Amino acid sequence: MKGSVLTASALVGGGLLAHLVLDDPGYVAISVGSSLFETTVPMFLLLLVGLYFLARAIIESLTARRRLATLRMERRKRRARDDTQRGLLDLAAGRWRNAEDLLSRAAPEADSAAANYLVAARAADLQDAVERRDEWLARAQEAAPAERAAALVTLAEMQMRRGQDTAALQTLEQLDASGDLNSRGLELMARLCQKLGRGEQLRTLGPRLRSAKELPETQVNEILAQVQLEEIRSAGERRDLPAANEAWSSLPRATRKLPQAIATYARALVTAGGAVAAEKLLRDAIDDRREPVLVRLYGELVLPDALTPLDRAENWLRKSPDDPDLLAACARLALQAELIGKARSYLEASLARKPSAENSLLYAELLDQLGEGERARTVLRDSVARSVGRRPALPRVRLRRR
Repeated sequence: MKGSVLTASALVGGGLLAHLVLDDPGYVAISVGSSLFETTVPMFLLLLVGLYFLARAIIESLTARRRLATLRMERRKRRARDDTQRGLLDLAAGRWRNAEDLLSRAAPEADSAAANYLVAARAADLQDAVERRDEWLARAQEAAPAERAAALVTLAEMQMRRGQDTAALQTLEQLDASGDLNSRGLELMARLCQKLGRGEQLRTLGPRLRSAKELPETQVNEILAQVQLEEIRSAGERRDLPAANEAWSSLPRATRKLPQAIATYARALVTAGGAVAAEKLLRDAIDDRREPVLVRLYGELVLPDALTPLDRAENWLRKSPDDPDLLAACARLALQAELIGKARSYLEASLARKPSAENSLLYAELLDQLGEGERARTVLRDSVARSVGRRPALPRVRLRRR
């Protein structure tokens, strides 16, 4: 509509102009090089108007093409987003093959092609398709070379899932050598060193772990504690009590409250001849929080005065009379104090509440020493049947006489 109005206006204006200059149409000459273009003023004006509308038509055509290309691109982007969302849902639902197909197909038009390829690699790994997994990881690195760390850390995680701990550590070491190791990769490397028993390498990672702002302090303390706990264990085995005490003092306060750390230090103290100090350590920890591992360890203590730890354990038992671990600990301490009847009662009460192969064996040994061999064998058979989950369907055996 607007173009028609402009065209009509131009025609009317041209007519009026021609009428005005009809007696003297004027003369226009344009020289370009050796060429000369001659026309009247009205024709020149009409030519300019025609050129204007031709230019407008060309511009609108190009704009329409760009608009069409933009619409097509937006449609492809929208389809890629939909495929990505469906692929993520399929991955969560366990439809790994379909998730891999959707994510890899949407990757070229996705908002982040590298992210799509990384998730497609995870889906392929869940299908044990290692070759396809490696292909998607390679494409992720091609799509975003600056995000190489994400691809290699993802690879290390998948290798760890498959139990390929040495290969995973090598992958992370390769990334670390290039200076691209991120906080997540640093954490995985530390855990691999911890699992593979590489204490010295883990110790060198300590300052970097503590300076990584993305890693929680409690998590870092837990990882690094393994190195120091190994030093405590080693000192206990050498019967070096001062070294064990020094290693314990160097632990962060939060780590010294962990039940596993307390148990490690207590065992080292007992091995190095510091059973009395171990008793106080365990007593204070159990008073604060009754952890089963500490209660069991308290029951294994051998002290010159066997009645004192038994009295303390029985005080705890009055507050938690149905605690099977505490009952078993009292039974062991009663045996140390040579209170056989009390030990038997505690063991029976513990097994009634929580059957245990270890306590069943202890109970059977006690019965055997008391001359109740048949009862001891019954206890052992019941314990083995519980561990297997059922009794064997053995046919009745008849002995034939010759």
